[in-house]
Amino acid sequence: MFERILVGIDAFPHSERVLAAAKDLALKSRASVLIAHVRDVPLPVALAASAGRPGLAGRVPGVEDEGAANDLVQGAVRSFQEAGVDARGEVVSAWGATARELLKLADDFQADTIVVGHHGSQVAQILLGSVAYRVVHQASCPVLVVR
Repeated sequence: MFERILVGIDAFPHSERVLAAAKDLALKSRASVLIAHVRDVPLPVALAASAGRPGLAGRVPGVEDEGAANDLVQGAVRSFQEAGVDARGEVVSAWGATARELLKLADDFQADTIVVGHHGSQVAQILLGSVAYRVVHQASCPVLVVR
């Protein structure tokens, strides 16, 4: 157990605690780690904003920059590698399917543990459900939720 750990991060400050917990677990268990970030790409907004307007594609407000997402993940990977952890990173893009994408990455990586953060408002979680909630209830392996 704890041989292949998937770590899901985002651009919020809370991810630092997620990374610290995952790094500690990986070091203690000598696990390989996949650090993953799912860019939420609002596809309908992107399509509507650029429809019939040459030159507007790719300039939709609120869309996370791919370079920033890659920098986020690669910075975390470097930190793990400097600590002696076998780590790699991956950034995927999805529209409203962060939990599903993390679970797919976990299956592809053959993760035996997933580490994710818990944050957000309770109202949003009640109405929409959180990524952590979905991962916990749909994962086929243990999930560590960092508060």
